[in-house]
Amino acid sequence: MGIFWKSKKSNAQVVVVTKYLDAEKTKEIWQEIGAHKEVWGLGENRVDALIQKNMPREKVHFIGNIQSRKIPEIVRHSSVVHSLQKVEHAEKFASTLHELEMGFFIQINISREPQKSGILPEDLGNFLEKIKPFELDIMGISAMGAGEFDADQKRREFRELVSLRDIYLPGKLISAGTSRDYEIALEEGIDVVRVGRGFFEE
Repeated sequence: MGIFWKSKKSNAQVVVVTKYLDAEKTKEIWQEIGAHKEVWGLGENRVDALIQKNMPREKVHFIGNIQSRKIPEIVRHSSVVHSLQKVEHAEKFASTLHELEMGFFIQINISREPQKSGILPEDLGNFLEKIKPFELDIMGISAMGAGEFDADQKRREFRELVSLRDIYLPGKLISAGTSRDYEIALEEGIDVVRVGRGFFEE
């Protein structure tokens, strides 16, 4: 599978997005790929899918929009969140986790599109200060870039993410890149790519 070879070559990890698959198929896929060192986990974007599939918590990453009332279920069924963007959500996660371990990526609206979720790049420093009292395990930053793009635009987005990470969270990770642009992401030094349809179509 090309994605694994390319990720290994770039010293990156893959989150395999299984939001399009039912519970049975998701379990089959995990049995096939779970042993690959490059596979960090499975990505889901809906809380009801987390509950229905009921995969081992440590293997599951939540990549969807966060609703405050569903945070307890996100905590119960996943171990990494790629979409933290509100202070009130950080506070609720902190009060819900208790002894459970969970990693968080702060979602950046790197394309600055009003319809996109995430905080603006220039607000990252302030956001980090606001959530510091909650002592969450911040693993890095994440982003979903422009829906329509050319390669040069995508490279600029990835390079800005690398710059933001190096300024505010040196040594941490960047989660970005999808089935359509993961090769560019790997070339630009992105640490974690999230690949769904492109993976299953290989």
